[in-house]
Amino acid sequence: MFSRRRRRLIVTGIAGLATPIVALAQQCRITPRDALGPFYKSGAPLQTELCASGRGGGEKLAVSGQVLGMPDCKPLPGALVEVWQADAHGDYSQVGAKVEDARCLLRAGMRTDGAGRYAFDTIVPAEYPGRPRHIHYRISHQGYATLVTQLYFARERGVPDGLVTPIVRNAQGGLQAVFEITLAAA
Repeated sequence: MFSRRRRRLIVTGIAGLATPIVALAQQCRITPRDALGPFYKSGAPLQTELCASGRGGGEKLAVSGQVLGMPDCKPLPGALVEVWQADAHGDYSQVGAKVEDARCLLRAGMRTDGAGRYAFDTIVPAEYPGRPRHIHYRISHQGYATLVTQLYFARERGVPDGLVTPIVRNAQGGLQAVFEITLAAA
């Protein structure tokens, strides 16, 4: 028969193994799809700064995350992450007849690094009639289903579970958000 101490060590060891498995299972859910929206434009510039000029006085925001693939939740290096968003007034670039600021298109494409990570700097988008603040995403990688989704900053107005990432203030006083993405196998 096992001693009380040995039993406690075995139970603690099993519980210790279960924690990473539970964390992985929670982390590795396929990211929900959402509407493409009417303002997607293919061929956005490959860059990690969506608004160098601070167009419209929007507050700077750093967004980062990791792209994983099902079923094994492995990082996906080289995934194409396309993002686009409204400015601080709720307007999109490259829509309508207004003059565009090439340093602040609020559209970009970027490739994930060797660990599937991506990051970009932008401004906090404004709400506009009928829509909470959000950033559009289109993520593609060979062997996986292309995902169209959106990052929202608050749970409101029918925002789907799994798409909310609050904006937080980091130690340096800047705003940041982390949006993890998991693609389904094709």
